Amino acid sequence: MEYNIPYRDIINEFQTACSLHNQIAAFDAGTIDFLDASSQNRLYPYIFLRPLSATLLDGSRTLQFELYSLDQPNLYDGQNIDVISNTEIYLYDLMAYFDYGPASRSQVYSVDLVQAIPVNEAFADRLYGWMGTIDVSTPFALDFCQYPTGSA
Repeated sequence: MEYNIPYRDIINEFQTACSLHNQIAAFDAGTIDFLDASSQNRLYPYIFLRPLSATLLDGSRTLQFELYSLDQPNLYDGQNIDVISNTEIYLYDLMAYFDYGPASRSQVYSVDLVQAIPVNEAFADRLYGWMGTIDVSTPFALDFCQYPTGSA
């Protein structure tokens, strides 16, 4: 079992999952102000991972995130319902990647979708989609053996 998986590795795994998906055009992670500021000249559909909290309990670390699945509908044909439908499925596709994906990825840690709420006309771009709250739970050894002391 792999312990103390770095935050960067989790973000990189989401990047990989989005890169492998046939419809998702872009992925990024960071604070909510970065999501809004980076929305210009963005490729859509777009997945954005925003960290919320970290909790340690009984040998497990749980990172909670907001996972945005967003797209920009064509303004002239009223396709916002299609966009909301597709972006919801992208959330479920990502959960399937983490639960049933490549053997090297599956069962290393769990990724659970806690809830999802629709996003309508977000930011200045008229974005539609979903914001899911997800928990990423990893094994975590909180002990002195993991403490970096500089000695061999």
